[in-house]
Amino acid sequence: MFKEVSLEVKSRNDLLAAAKMNGATMTIIDCNPLDRERMSMLLDLGGAPDAIKNTITTLQKMAGVRQAYGIDSDAEGTRVFAVLDKLGVCRASAGSALLCLDCPYNSTEVPARWRFVAKKAKDVGEIISRLGDQGIQARIEDISPLDKSVALTQKERGIISVAIESGYFDFPRKITLEGLSQLVGVEPEALTKILRSVE
Repeated sequence: MFKEVSLEVKSRNDLLAAAKMNGATMTIIDCNPLDRERMSMLLDLGGAPDAIKNTITTLQKMAGVRQAYGIDSDAEGTRVFAVLDKLGVCRASAGSALLCLDCPYNSTEVPARWRFVAKKAKDVGEIISRLGDQGIQARIEDISPLDKSVALTQKERGIISVAIESGYFDFPRKITLEGLSQLVGVEPEALTKILRSVE
């Protein structure tokens, strides 16, 4: 049975610090593993045009960031595509069948709250152990059966179940976002929002 897990994690958040330093806001919209060491991210930067531009420049110069560039802008902000070395929490969760509900790297709180759905209870212990190996402190706040969660709609539960069972969260992935989109009948952009911002 799927479990909803809430961890308290104390991890550096250089991405958010870069945005804050330049007067911008940042939200991670989506992330994907590229290989064992690297990942891609889609970020949403908000703020004045100069703050966004300066944040992108700062990101491009950061250690571990391979690429960062704006791909789309509108009145609300700029979408940024980045390729970077896997962040600590992401390295710790690699190889585990889980779905992030709240990304700790979106949190402005210290320690951050990381909420995810895990397929196997043993994955939680392994993730906490891997976090500790990287010097990241973690503490379990809550573990509860997913089917008792009042935070998920029936449709969202169905999408999460299909995503996990189809291997979307496996490493390497067994199905792409587009394939999952076709499987569940939801456009990729809307599906990304559901997978990343289910509350």
